[in-house]
Amino acid sequence: MARIRIGMFFSVFVAMVGLMIIAPVMPPLIRELGLSETHSGLIISLGSIAMAVMGPVWGDLSDSKGRKPVIVFGFIGMFVSYMLFTAVMYLGLHDRISGVLLILLLIVTRAMVGFFIPAVPSSAQAYIADVTDEKGRSAGMALLGAANGLGLVLGPAIAGGFALISLIAPLYAGALLPVIAVVAVLYLVPATKPVIQQKAPRVNPFQKGVRLYLFAGLATMLGIITVQVIGGFYYQDQLGLATQETARMISLSLMISGVAMIVTQGLQMKKLKWSPKAMILIGAVLLMVSMLLLLITGSLISYFIAFFLFGVGTGQMMPGFMAGASLAVNREQQGGVAGLVSAVQGIAAMISPILSTTLYRVDKHIPFALIGIIVLLMALVVLGTRDQNSAKSWQHNI
Repeated sequence: MARIRIGMFFSVFVAMVGLMIIAPVMPPLIRELGLSETHSGLIISLGSIAMAVMGPVWGDLSDSKGRKPVIVFGFIGMFVSYMLFTAVMYLGLHDRISGVLLILLLIVTRAMVGFFIPAVPSSAQAYIADVTDEKGRSAGMALLGAANGLGLVLGPAIAGGFALISLIAPLYAGALLPVIAVVAVLYLVPATKPVIQQKAPRVNPFQKGVRLYLFAGLATMLGIITVQVIGGFYYQDQLGLATQETARMISLSLMISGVAMIVTQGLQMKKLKWSPKAMILIGAVLLMVSMLLLLITGSLISYFIAFFLFGVGTGQMMPGFMAGASLAVNREQQGGVAGLVSAVQGIAAMISPILSTTLYRVDKHIPFALIGIIVLLMALVVLGTRDQNSAKSWQHNI
């Protein structure tokens, strides 16, 4: 059991680093390429369509083919696609390709990354659901949430360290991690039989019990991705920082947020053990406070505090919506609902960058205000909804 938890934790961690390592250096890289904030939003948003589409597909495959094979295949695909994305970025920085061709190639290779990444978290979430009962589900999802948080910490840390060499250097490190992850998964994680022998009823994202937690997941991920995408631009414009200093300061801020997320989820696993609904509501309040601080203050210290509160808030909301969605379906549908959770993250990654960067060009405060409003609406919906009974209790031990 311990080996499974370690394997799933490390798998989700590497997948998150694969997404996060680009966040601190993307704004200065985009400007070094002579592109605009809107181009950055297009590359990330259009490339994230694959994440939204493939999340449910990988989740269903993990139900029918097994969790471990899907995770391994996902990491192999991540390595290949990340290498291609890095190669395109390198050629653009050295004036080998430019203009429309550069933008198109960045979108295509980013889409390839997005195609394979959902294989890992959707299968890992379903695997944890396989080996936990209802009482331990929130703690199990908090473990995966902590893996996300650690990726949030070390992704920017790796990026910030390698950025001292060059802006593109973090991408080389990001391409190596999936190779290490494949070796770890093959060694640590036992193979399991598929949980279904025949086609199970497909999970409807709008069915009672599931839709509430998917909405909470969408609000959470919109907030996380918005901060990642425009945080660097906001720091540079508000504080008047140079490009290298911007990358370091936003990396430090995301590290603070990630540490807060990890500590919060550690407490949830060991001490708090709150219900999914309670985690979502408490996290929503803290997230809204963090957005308010970013809007009304203008110093680096206040921004650090805002990122800390943001990490604590999302550290509650993330395992909250993951556990709630898992408890809303039966055992045979765990891969399906995990795929929907992954799809929601992909949808947020598709919508948030282009929307936030476009609104940022109108007024740099609008994206943060919009996130606060969305989270407030979500919290009111959750508060006004009665707790739903979870699916019939089940427990599956390996």
